[in-house]
Amino acid sequence: MLPASCWLAGCRLAGNVTAGGRPSASDPARPEAPDGPPAQNAGWTIFSYLLSGMLFYGVVGWLVSRWTHIALLFPVGMLVGLALAIVLIVFKYGRP
Repeated sequence: MLPASCWLAGCRLAGNVTAGGRPSASDPARPEAPDGPPAQNAGWTIFSYLLSGMLFYGVVGWLVSRWTHIALLFPVGMLVGLALAIVLIVFKYGRP
């Protein structure tokens, strides 16, 4: 009889199954996980980094500009967020 976790996860009865009912790492039918995110999702990830960086630091710049009455801090915050997002993207995807 298989453990309850196997019933929920849909474990196979044949093949290399460990005592807990999970497939072992040496199972030839089990696909290997890629080192990085899939190529089709990389574009959406980069887009979300750019958008969230501008949004977060834009809000911070807007709050500081409301507090100090310096309207220039809002666009500066957005540009800083964009620059930090680009740096993160270059470090994550730009290096081999």
